[in-house]
Amino acid sequence: MNLSAIGIACESLEDSIKFYENFGLNFTQIGDEHYEATTKSGLRLMLDSYDLMKKINPSWERPIFPGITLCFEQDNPQSVDNLVNKLKDKDVIIEKEPWDAFWGQRYASVKDPDGNQIDIFALL
Repeated sequence: MNLSAIGIACESLEDSIKFYENFGLNFTQIGDEHYEATTKSGLRLMLDSYDLMKKINPSWERPIFPGITLCFEQDNPQSVDNLVNKLKDKDVIIEKEPWDAFWGQRYASVKDPDGNQIDIFALL
């Protein structure tokens, strides 16, 4: 068995695509209201509109938080700070400013456009 993709339901595909492009992801439209990007590790991140989710499953409802957390590894601690500053300039909600965590990582947490927690980290 192999985890090959993570799907995120989005209120605004445009806002979500712009947000996740900050993490180096390049999205391709695969179908009506469905976009995919592949990470460096080969995992696909799939974005689907709320409307598409309702078309697929009419009883689908918007997720109740907290949901899952996505964690994006950076090359070095300075990259964590740089990315958080870039996101701040784009008015992204910063949940936790970069800090040197006791488990040996530079760590920060932000929110994506739909309120999902996104962690950004690098080894110290």
